[in-house]
Amino acid sequence: MTNAEYHAHSAISKSDLDLIHRSPAHWIYKKNNPNKQTPEMLFGSAVHKMVLEPETFFDEFVVAPEVDKRTKSGKEEWNSFLEESKGKTVITNDILIKSKDIAESISHHVSARQLLTGGCAETSHFWTDERTGMQCKCRPDYLRSGFCVDLKTTQNASEESFQKSAYKYRYYLQAYWYLHGLKQCGIDYADYFTLIAVEKEPPYGIATYYVDEDMLQLGKIEADEDLDRICECMKNNYYSGYPEQLQCLGLPSWAKKKLI
Repeated sequence: MTNAEYHAHSAISKSDLDLIHRSPAHWIYKKNNPNKQTPEMLFGSAVHKMVLEPETFFDEFVVAPEVDKRTKSGKEEWNSFLEESKGKTVITNDILIKSKDIAESISHHVSARQLLTGGCAETSHFWTDERTGMQCKCRPDYLRSGFCVDLKTTQNASEESFQKSAYKYRYYLQAYWYLHGLKQCGIDYADYFTLIAVEKEPPYGIATYYVDEDMLQLGKIEADEDLDRICECMKNNYYSGYPEQLQCLGLPSWAKKKLI
């Protein structure tokens, strides 16, 4: 199954859980209006392909030529390029170079290289949630004996900074969702959910992490809550937005420490 086919499948993914967690209105809107790929998403997709499946990179991506679209010859060359590249994702030469450099950096990182050896990249898995009966899915970046591996591009891969990113983007929920889903599919050899964090800019710093039990426990709690919310919204055919009543806005707990 291709990445496009996987994303087109209607089963519930981690992205669905993130959207419903924000609000049912955001979830149903994205379901009915799939968004176009942002520059950040494009860069991340190119990096993933170059790192995980470099041998088929140019089956999916093509580098745009440098032409002056203001001239007649430039327009003709650009239109010819688009015609010849139908079905492929167009990227800049800068994205290609950065993707290659990141892949090279990962190949020299001991634990990252080991995590991406001896397994399979981009496999799709589907299961039925026992509590709700909902069809669910996950697509690990890389799956090998003992490990479910996910590659993340980030601004800062240091432990302190990446821990904040992991909480903000709910990587703990992804960890639970993937390990749980794999077990539901009969794959019980992936004991750890591991993250390869690679920075987007030179020197492309890399750090590897595994998700602990506290993260997995929180992931299960929130995944169940989000899945229940999807079921409730679908049952009632009602998709609310943010609360409409006046709310109090206070300081986050970490900022309150400055007042002591």
